[in-house]
Amino acid sequence: MKTKEEPMPRPTKTAENSDALDELGGALAKASADSLSGPRERLAESLLQSALTRWEDPQTRPKLLASLALATTTEEGAESLREFLYSSLFAQVGIALEDRPMDITQVAETLGVPAININAAAAQVWGVVLYRYVLKMEPIASASAEELVELLSPTIQRYLIG
Repeated sequence: MKTKEEPMPRPTKTAENSDALDELGGALAKASADSLSGPRERLAESLLQSALTRWEDPQTRPKLLASLALATTTEEGAESLREFLYSSLFAQVGIALEDRPMDITQVAETLGVPAININAAAAQVWGVVLYRYVLKMEPIASASAEELVELLSPTIQRYLIG
């Protein structure tokens, strides 16, 4: 006789999850500012390396995965991630670039691209995160971070510099 499976526990928002997102946002903001003050043709490479460095960290990854799980299973989690992306991340990028918080439109204007390009670049990265760390789809799951940066940077770069 088949027994009824226990439902998976719902992910919950914790301060650790929020701290992990804030750390990711700060790292991406710094990478963005460094890239804009350096060779602009390496913007995507720098941002992607920074993101993957955080996701590869065994201390940070579980917290980021918990935030992602929460965002994909609850409206509160989705709102929290949207808030992080629209407010915290772009605010940090603005502070790193021009000592003032920015929204997505202002970041896009600073980069000289439509705001939808910023979303497209982020969607590319989140897709890789989903394939690599959640679904563990091969060969992305076992590719080196360097291979992924080399593969994805040209596409993300096109989004960010038009």
